[in-house]
Amino acid sequence: MGLKTKFALVAGIGLVLAFAFFLLNGSFTGQVVSVPSEPMGQFINCLNEKGVVMYGFTHNPSVNAQLGLFGVDVVKLNVVDCHANPAQCEGVIIYPSWKVDGRIISSGLSLGMLSDLSGCKL
Repeated sequence: MGLKTKFALVAGIGLVLAFAFFLLNGSFTGQVVSVPSEPMGQFINCLNEKGVVMYGFTHNPSVNAQLGLFGVDVVKLNVVDCHANPAQCEGVIIYPSWKVDGRIISSGLSLGMLSDLSGCKL
């Protein structure tokens, strides 16, 4: 096996290990978390009570990934479709964006970050 092949093999294994480390530690904004439906429903109810809103539009992969974190209870989440309701999205330039505690956060958020920012327990 040549030096280039060995290097490519070691680099590939390193990338796979790094990716697995980040996934297991929730270091990606769009982390996947499995939460049973009842606690997720309670979490979403709390977000709604605190006026938390997600802004996005259909057919956006980042928005769809963010919505996927909420599982079947996503239908309860307060989401504004900026394609259908552009007037409600004035000033929102990145999708998804969140309104938490009256401020717009131009980024997807993990469930843990949403919990921390909103004060809603997950």
